[in-house]
Amino acid sequence: MPPSLAERLRKAGIRHYDELIHDQPKDWLVKNFKAGGSAPAYPVNVARLMRNLVWQMKERVAAGEKEFHELVRTYWYMYVKSTLARAGSLSQKTDQYKDLTENIADMVRVFLLMTYKDIGFRDENEANKKIGVNANVIPFSEKLGHFGYLTDIHKQYNVSAISLGGQPSVMNIEYFVDDLKKAKSGGPGPVQLRYTDAPPVIYNPGGNSKINLKRSFYLYSIVDYDPSGWIIRDAFINNLNHYKIKNTKVYDLINPDMLTPDEIMLARYPIKAGKDMEAKNKKWLADVAQRHYKNQKYLVEEKNGKVTLYGLEAESIATARITEKLKEVMVPVIGGNEEALKIYEMKNLNQAIKDLIIFKLTHPELEATHGR
Repeated sequence: MPPSLAERLRKAGIRHYDELIHDQPKDWLVKNFKAGGSAPAYPVNVARLMRNLVWQMKERVAAGEKEFHELVRTYWYMYVKSTLARAGSLSQKTDQYKDLTENIADMVRVFLLMTYKDIGFRDENEANKKIGVNANVIPFSEKLGHFGYLTDIHKQYNVSAISLGGQPSVMNIEYFVDDLKKAKSGGPGPVQLRYTDAPPVIYNPGGNSKINLKRSFYLYSIVDYDPSGWIIRDAFINNLNHYKIKNTKVYDLINPDMLTPDEIMLARYPIKAGKDMEAKNKKWLADVAQRHYKNQKYLVEEKNGKVTLYGLEAESIATARITEKLKEVMVPVIGGNEEALKIYEMKNLNQAIKDLIIFKLTHPELEATHGR
């Protein structure tokens, strides 16, 4: 049997407190969260204090208190930083905000104690994602700079799209999947009808547009062709997997076969080496070897017994070339949903006509104003 909630809380070092933790003085904080060991770095166990602060906020919201509808960084400043300072445990050298985000992610993914929406955190990546009628077809990018291009692809093909802005947070993907689920239960949002100049209208087809999260999801990756880019790529896929999207098929749009050998020699850059990168580089090289790219040989160079690996920036490949590749590898996938899309658009058009008739019947004065 899976561990109970009590067992998971105990493993995470979390318990219920009647007192508001963030309001307590130093002696109370040290007494309840005292750091272990003979020479601890801080008077309190910082990770345990952070987890209990977050859990108490989750308890308060569950009890009926208003959701904390702010960014995680706002929560850091309002509740965590001040508490650490009072406990004599605020570091000037360690990125403790990063520690907070990692502890929350562990509470969500590792200990399975909560979701981000349990507290109501704002989605910091809200502006960099789109949900399409073809919701299971998802071009995605590592960098926010590609989102304008992804928006064009979303509009043209009615697919979903997201720019991660670097390493994707668990929260970003939770909310992205929540948006997919909204499409599942309530249908797509406003869509510009094809072949007409009609304005977008909202249509709610309900059960006719259900998305089965167990179906195949087709991912089209625009990330740097190097170990760091692929770590971001894999983190996105793993986070989707955590939120029950497990049947993913990935096409990597940034790869050496998208360029000529001459273009590769101009665009390539040496990948960072060293002991701290050895395992990452080795894994990445093994992963790309399975793709059998014919131009991969131009990204591995051996001189005097020393091997140098090279990578490619996502920006080294023009979006026009990426679009041509998407026509080849993505459009046929969309074709499988074309009938559903046509049905949706016909229903959408029908609803738009009904809305127009109702508008004319209820606003005759506007017709008179225009002499009609």
